[in-house]
Amino acid sequence: MIGTFLKRFVPRSLFGRATLILLVPVGTILLVMSIVFIQRLYENVTRQMTEGVANEITLILSKANETETPEQAIIASREIAEPLELSVSLLEQELVDQRSAVDLSGRTVIETLRESVTDVVVIDLVSREGFALITLASKHGPLLLEVPRTRVSARNPHQFLVLIGITSVLMVLIALLYLRGQVRPIRRLAAAASAFGKGRSVPYRPAGAAEVREAGHAFIQMRDRIERQIEQRTLLLSGVSHDLRTPLTRMRLALSMSDHAENDDMLRDVDEMQEMLDAFLDFARSESLGEPERIDPVPLIHAAVEKAIRAGGKVELGPIEATDPITLRAPAFD
Repeated sequence: MIGTFLKRFVPRSLFGRATLILLVPVGTILLVMSIVFIQRLYENVTRQMTEGVANEITLILSKANETETPEQAIIASREIAEPLELSVSLLEQELVDQRSAVDLSGRTVIETLRESVTDVVVIDLVSREGFALITLASKHGPLLLEVPRTRVSARNPHQFLVLIGITSVLMVLIALLYLRGQVRPIRRLAAAASAFGKGRSVPYRPAGAAEVREAGHAFIQMRDRIERQIEQRTLLLSGVSHDLRTPLTRMRLALSMSDHAENDDMLRDVDEMQEMLDAFLDFARSESLGEPERIDPVPLIHAAVEKAIRAGGKVELGPIEATDPITLRAPAFD
């Protein structure tokens, strides 16, 4: 049941199926590598960097809480924050939690900070580009801590995925070109076999992989054997038909000179046999006319009409538009 359903979506051609066989493993590997990179490597690195910043925030907040006034809290906090490339100030404008939908590491940053620092009130990753704005609850009121995003998440994490993606696409294109070169000899073999089945023998030279060459040589041998058998059969039919013409002619002559009552019936039998022999000869003649050729059909039509008129037929030929050459045996048409 499932197999029958899946067959509807499977390509019919060999090239399509080979392409599917190539793309499915490559796509699966890329998907697995992306998941492993994002969930394990990327998230783990982001979590470790954020935990380091969380320890620094805890230290800054503890120093601010040890002071007596807000001004002293800012001075004490900046003594620790500035060497760490952090900025501390009193909160002047209310912030809200914000994270961009395409910010893959933002979720990990927010979760880690809230787990590590209990005094975190708001984490804004959108208002200022390249910075994480964190609101902290201290005994002197809310503090605003500005942390560069490079301190809490890895830089350019997409470069690995882009590099893998571009390399995979390049390798797939090269593989498709090579695969197309491998499929081309099979198509030529199929075209030669199809042409031979229609009575035409087109030039064919085996090429491609060893298995395709072997199949090509087998086809050539088979075609040669069939052509020899057709030639032998044609010679046999032609010889038998010619040999039987002489006794039939003698029988016709003898019956015409005889006055027997059953002569008319016997003459009809002889005529039927003569027609059968003529059919055999026509068949043998058509088989020995050689290869079909590309011929313009318009002159042949005019010649046939002229013959019919000379034979006494009433034939009228209308206008004939120019057409492409057709493949046929001209003597057989005559």
